[in-house]
Amino acid sequence: MKLQTKLSRVTIVICAIAILFAAASGYMINSMRNTAQSMYEHPYTVTNTARAMRSRLLDMKQFVGIFLTRSFESEEKARELFDERYAMQNEAIAAIRESYLGPAEDVTALQKAMDGLIEIQDEALRFVGTHSEEDILSFIEERVYPYYDEVNDCLERILVSSDKRIYQLMEDITHTTVASIGTALLLTFFIVFLTMYSNMVERTSIKELKARERELHEALLLAQKANNAKKDFLSRMSHEIRTPMNAIIGMAAIAGAHLDDRGRIEDCLTKITFSSRHLLSLINDVLDMSKIDAGKLTVNHEPFRIGQLTESVVSVIDSQARTQEKIFECDISGIRQERLIGDYLRVNQILLNLLSNSVKFTPRGGMIRLEIKEIEDQKGRTFLQFVVSDTGIGMSEEFLERLYLPFEQADGQISQKYGGTGLGMAITNNLVELLGGSIDVKSRLGEGTVFTVKLPFDLPEDSEEYHVRELETLRVLVVDDEEYDRIHANILLKRLGIAAQFAKSGREAIKAVLEAQEAGTGYDVCIVDWRMPNMDGIEVTRKIRETAGSDVLMIVLSAFDWSEIDEEGRRAGVNAFIAKPLLESPLRNVLESVLGADISSKEPEAAQSNCTGSRLLLAEDNALNMEIAVELLQMAGAESDCAVNGKEAVEKFEDSPAGYYDAILMDVQMPVMDGYTATRKIRAGGHPDAKTIPIIAMTANIFSEDIDAAYAAGMNGHMAKPIDAKTLYQTIAGVLKL
Repeated sequence: MKLQTKLSRVTIVICAIAILFAAASGYMINSMRNTAQSMYEHPYTVTNTARAMRSRLLDMKQFVGIFLTRSFESEEKARELFDERYAMQNEAIAAIRESYLGPAEDVTALQKAMDGLIEIQDEALRFVGTHSEEDILSFIEERVYPYYDEVNDCLERILVSSDKRIYQLMEDITHTTVASIGTALLLTFFIVFLTMYSNMVERTSIKELKARERELHEALLLAQKANNAKKDFLSRMSHEIRTPMNAIIGMAAIAGAHLDDRGRIEDCLTKITFSSRHLLSLINDVLDMSKIDAGKLTVNHEPFRIGQLTESVVSVIDSQARTQEKIFECDISGIRQERLIGDYLRVNQILLNLLSNSVKFTPRGGMIRLEIKEIEDQKGRTFLQFVVSDTGIGMSEEFLERLYLPFEQADGQISQKYGGTGLGMAITNNLVELLGGSIDVKSRLGEGTVFTVKLPFDLPEDSEEYHVRELETLRVLVVDDEEYDRIHANILLKRLGIAAQFAKSGREAIKAVLEAQEAGTGYDVCIVDWRMPNMDGIEVTRKIRETAGSDVLMIVLSAFDWSEIDEEGRRAGVNAFIAKPLLESPLRNVLESVLGADISSKEPEAAQSNCTGSRLLLAEDNALNMEIAVELLQMAGAESDCAVNGKEAVEKFEDSPAGYYDAILMDVQMPVMDGYTATRKIRAGGHPDAKTIPIIAMTANIFSEDIDAAYAAGMNGHMAKPIDAKTLYQTIAGVLKL
């Protein structure tokens, strides 16, 4: 009875505490709700409005020179164009004034600056009609642009103030949350105490409760660790995204300020393209990681050639290495099976992730190497081993244990110095496992790193006959200063039945050609390395042409991008270029061309960018995206009609005569009517081409379910944004069978 009484009293106390906790929790929840509401109504709204205003201001600044130097039909037309944009800015200022919690002088200064901009813009419009383009540009630089800068400075002050307010409100929410957790932990303590007190006889139950408590504590620690890791990741992502964005915005502004300098504009466009692709790779990493976490990452099973893979990887990595004054080598001498079946894109992604890291973490003058070997050949299947090694900074044994965890980097200094999201190795490891392979790493601090990846590939059922009897009659001279490359070329040529001759330098090659010609046994083919000391491949070609005329087929072998020497090489007498590392198939194809053989095993040529005569209907609600697509189509010789939403696209198609449109490029997310609905309406309509016209999804929705939804709606293809010109042309050529 005494025990029951005590338990009753304890229960009453606990109930009272629970009531107090409920009341406190209600108060804290209400406080957090009010704080969150205040954040949404004031600083968050101001921040979004100010950023949108700044984005429009940048667009206006970039285009003001174009607007003012372009020949308008009338001054009224130009004035209408600017008035429309300044009306939007003034509406935004009104919205900021309503919600801004900072000093009122900030909004007043912003309005004053905007009024000054409008006034000077009006003066500029009057200035246009009476002055030359050079005077107009000078007026813009000296008089107009300073007002843009003043407005931007005012927006920056407002953004800083609003961001501080947001951080303050976030701290309030954090403090309230901590108080709630503390109260909850306090209640948990009393509940545990009651349980232990009421069940003192049942020691086993008490132990179970303690064990459960430990598990909860460990789970809390793990959750806190994961949360901290994600916070670090978001911080790094913010830095990584802002870096290329800064380059894009800055280069666009520079290009806009140097419209009369073609060289400067081309340089800016090159850097914008590079930064855009870097930004896209960051986004793709995050998307890949999210798909991996959701179990939605799929594997393709398609035929490809190992040469495609090496050429793609070498072209990217070699360029990176050369730019940073590092050495890159590739060895594929152990490959027997050139034709494979697997996921080419994922294997390419794995190798690029590993090699890009090697380039990133290797100092100037260091070595990066890729070695590909065929380690096992079964019936209908083969295993390839990819070894990526470098002489970089290496990794500690401690970090190797965490290498494949998401959001992980060796330390904060590594992140600050080299950048990165901490997702690359996690994605690589998951991709290797998804492909049924394995990955191993060996590394020491200051000595470098070696990654070994083993992947299985299926083999095509049909085999290719590589040997052409007539090749045995060819006299071939290989010119390369590297002994390893000469040995590799000798192996490949022997497979083709050719006993080749070799030279170590350009001078030795010229001498050999001259002696052979005098002896009446001149060479049919000379394979010359481009990069050689004293005399490069182009100069060797030129000298041999002077000696032997046009009887010798000159082939230049290069591990670099030969586009920069293509024109010079053709003038010197080069007949063809072959990429390093040398592979059997491209070598055989070039040699067979000497004899005029029917090369049945050649890869089909990529779709050409010639769509002349085609007319396409483009459905796109974003003006800039529409402008880009229209320009790319015009460059390929195609005509296009535009619709700003799905409803308009349906109407234009239904009003067109039979055969008028060759295909439809359909955005998915559009106002009024989305792309899926528009496609279904077109397919269900009575137009003669309703069932047959190709419809291609052109969208930023790139997950597998998005692609499935496109095909389910009746589309014929899917193309991811941002739009790549080559992919666009190939997709159109594919559906139109050009």
